[in-house]
Amino acid sequence: MKKYSPLVAWPMWNSKRHRFSTPSQVWAHKLRPIEFIIFSYLCYCQSYSQLGNLTFEMIATSVHSTTNKVKKYIGSLISKGLITSEWPLSPSLQCSSYKNFFTLPNEIFLLNLSPSAFLVYAYLLLIEDRKTHTCHPSYNTIAAETGLSKNTALKSISNLLETGLITVAPSSYYDKSGMKWKGNNLYTILSINSAVDIFHQRQLRKLELDVVRSHRRPNHRVSPCEPVCGLPVTQATRTSSKTQTAAVSHL
Repeated sequence: MKKYSPLVAWPMWNSKRHRFSTPSQVWAHKLRPIEFIIFSYLCYCQSYSQLGNLTFEMIATSVHSTTNKVKKYIGSLISKGLITSEWPLSPSLQCSSYKNFFTLPNEIFLLNLSPSAFLVYAYLLLIEDRKTHTCHPSYNTIAAETGLSKNTALKSISNLLETGLITVAPSSYYDKSGMKWKGNNLYTILSINSAVDIFHQRQLRKLELDVVRSHRRPNHRVSPCEPVCGLPVTQATRTSSKTQTAAVSHL
């Protein structure tokens, strides 16, 4: 089977310039995580006039999914009016009437994020302060806006934190009477460069470990109950007992 590589490729030059636009109105469709990541990838391809060259296999490779799933959810996107019904003969996105957009970094598809983590990351970018790159939604708000369960939202935040895409810090506020209360977490969206560096380091470390393992020889372990002279364990034990009894009788 022929393997396809993503259209996005290393290296990254300028994280501010290498971004693509996604319509903000897409959130009104309440897409599933896998639908959202597929639609986002199609937006990326349209930004670089690559839609006409796409196949289901190429999309599946780029979003780290299977061809059957991609075919299924492409059909769902068509039924929701986000993609023209001529797909794949004349693919295009139904975004011409949209006015508001937010941007995602091109390299986001290379970090192998889960669809849920991708969806949460996109939501944080949607609501971030464009000057400080921060936002502070509650877990309940993230879950409600993305359509995820609260536990899945929590796991997705942990995934983004581990990947190096965001930082999380506690916050607090004072009410009118001067009482201090715990506030929502403060999320800072980091430059994609930090996540790329972490990704490279982990990939190199994995390669190093694979090389070490490939040079190790498996150790031969002898079973503690290894049979005597090829006899089964029970039979060997009985034979040994009879020999010892005979020797005692002789004495």
